[in-house]
Amino acid sequence: MAVRVDPTFLGELERFGAFDIRGCFNCGNCTAVCPLSQGGESFPRRLIRFAQLGMRDQLAASREVWLCYYCGECSETCPRQAEPGEFMASARRYFISAWDLTTLARRLYTSRLFTTVFLGILAVLFAGMLLTSGGKMDLQRLDLFGFIHLEWVHYLGIVVLALAGLAAVANVMNVVRRLNKSLPARPSGKGSFLKDAWGAGRDTVKELAAQSRFVDCKTEGSAATEPWCLSRRWVHLAIMWGFLGLFGATILDFLFKVPGSHVPLWYPARLLGTASGVLLLYGTTVAMVRRLTPAGGSPFVHSLLSDWLLLGLLWSVALTGFLLEVAVYQSMGSTWGYAVFLAHVVLALELLILLPFTKFAHMLYRPLALWVFNLSSKRES
Repeated sequence: MAVRVDPTFLGELERFGAFDIRGCFNCGNCTAVCPLSQGGESFPRRLIRFAQLGMRDQLAASREVWLCYYCGECSETCPRQAEPGEFMASARRYFISAWDLTTLARRLYTSRLFTTVFLGILAVLFAGMLLTSGGKMDLQRLDLFGFIHLEWVHYLGIVVLALAGLAAVANVMNVVRRLNKSLPARPSGKGSFLKDAWGAGRDTVKELAAQSRFVDCKTEGSAATEPWCLSRRWVHLAIMWGFLGLFGATILDFLFKVPGSHVPLWYPARLLGTASGVLLLYGTTVAMVRRLTPAGGSPFVHSLLSDWLLLGLLWSVALTGFLLEVAVYQSMGSTWGYAVFLAHVVLALELLILLPFTKFAHMLYRPLALWVFNLSSKRES
């Protein structure tokens, strides 16, 4: 079978991370020490060779790109300091941007100036549109929807979701097409396609819901000293389920709560939102502290703007949400609640519209890639 070699590929890939696999002599140490290298998977020796030879399609078709949890064991023991763990993270960043049809993801991943200007323009645009809808502050009581009309929040949110959704659907279709094209030809299988698809989906959801492979993915130094509440698995689960819980609480409020009405703290949607907000704020805070301190370990040494962008937006949305809740439940209201409300809505809109173009997109691409690979394996058997 003919193999397409692209000598420019490695240079492109290096724009998405701080690694130096040009110095790798393929000794195999990274594969030998990786706790996830089993069952025919090769973390990350084979993938490094693909990148060195410019075999773009073969790297894209490698399931290991999306299975790696970047424990850092390979980077810490690499005799050439080639940072193989960072290489794996860079490959994920690269494919998120390469599969984006708008090319916006590539600019957000590789240009700090563009990212800063783009986020600033979005913030000014959203804030200006919201403020022109009302802008009246009642100093006697907190009247949020007199300050920003509910209809503007509602319809602007729909427009943002629609734009992000269209981009996400287009990119997802492109991902499926590219992955199917990259995967080697395999037998069609004897079983039902729907049954295999359902089984592949079940396996994918089971893995993502519990992040169980994180149990094996830890360095020897951290395994004995790291408390469970600070482990990368639980931090990641807190961020994931915190966000999903807040999204669910927002949907429940939209469906069953009269906009602007007060409900007790034990109202089911409010309880779900509060608990989810605590999880999200906890997870993002621990993740950011680890990126700021040497104790975080090798997975956090090379933090890029794309990492900080996602964590910063999630943390800010969670924090302003709690501050807004405090303002709403004060007996006399609070005028500072207006500023918090505006900031919360603008940040939430930015987070949603950037979903298909930032690190947040791995929430779509990683499950999809794993499902495609799982389905391909089932059809082969």
